[in-house]
Amino acid sequence: MMRTIEIGTARSTAPGTTKGFLKVGDLPDGQPIRIPVVIVRGEADGPVAWMHGCVHGNEYCGTFIIHELIRSLEPKTLKGTVVALPILNITAFETKQRMSPFEGYNGGDLNRCFPGQANGPLTQQMAHAIYQPLKEYADVLLDFHTALTRDVAWALYADLPGDIGARGRGIARAFGYRSTLPAPGDILGGSAMMTAAKDGIPAFIVEAGGKGPAFSDEIVADATERLRNVLRHLGMLEGPVTDYGAQWHFSNFAWVHATQGGLFQRSVACGDRVEAGQAIGQYYDLHGHPSGEARAPESGIVLAIHPGPVMSSGETLIHIGLNPREVHA
Repeated sequence: MMRTIEIGTARSTAPGTTKGFLKVGDLPDGQPIRIPVVIVRGEADGPVAWMHGCVHGNEYCGTFIIHELIRSLEPKTLKGTVVALPILNITAFETKQRMSPFEGYNGGDLNRCFPGQANGPLTQQMAHAIYQPLKEYADVLLDFHTALTRDVAWALYADLPGDIGARGRGIARAFGYRSTLPAPGDILGGSAMMTAAKDGIPAFIVEAGGKGPAFSDEIVADATERLRNVLRHLGMLEGPVTDYGAQWHFSNFAWVHATQGGLFQRSVACGDRVEAGQAIGQYYDLHGHPSGEARAPESGIVLAIHPGPVMSSGETLIHIGLNPREVHA
């Protein structure tokens, strides 16, 4: 008999597709906060690949990628199990914002709250409810996010010493985004990725497309095929593993915030190489006159940049991958 996988009301004991909901908290009216769960189980044994999206409620692209993958899976040709939670932060998702509108403490960023606390603030309780089955069942974690514009396409994996980092690197190679960060263990504390890796689960984050509707069917189709390639790499699907070619690996990344506001027009795109001091965009005042240039404070590869057309001071200006080096298989 197969091992039972039980996540909320989704209970899988045999090959096939099982759907249900996982309770992660309660609404102010006492009704449960529930998130969707899909378990697709193959007829043959293999790894459990856990994947989730919408850790931040307005990052929808991953939800569409996960749905597209699930629709393409057949238990007869799958080895192992795919556990999919396409919308983690459901109350933020419903209100089209990054964090839950019911979170009043600690900032409420779900991707800084893992492994969570059963008696903590709302987002900590949500993280706890999600992480318990993740830790119990997952052999690998695939975590989908989006950034600011539809040309975002980069990834990172938990680069811990030994087997965990090596397996994460293999997943990153199979997904194949050219811009990839081997994330050291001292960054992204509280993320599902780093928490899982420190518990012995190789973990990988995809950043694909932009927030809200700033992604396309082409981005979803491309990322879904790359995800299938990861499953082929893991031995869960038959077929050759595509080699997407050389990657840029970074030493770290730099988030840069705007020090002025106004109308903003960017002049670089995701994937471009920039040098420290290079102009990356132009500010204009309300009369349409140029009011200043935004410049890159570091050299590296553009991972994300503010789309404009309006920016206030303090918003994310640019995200740069530092010290890129080309890595081949």
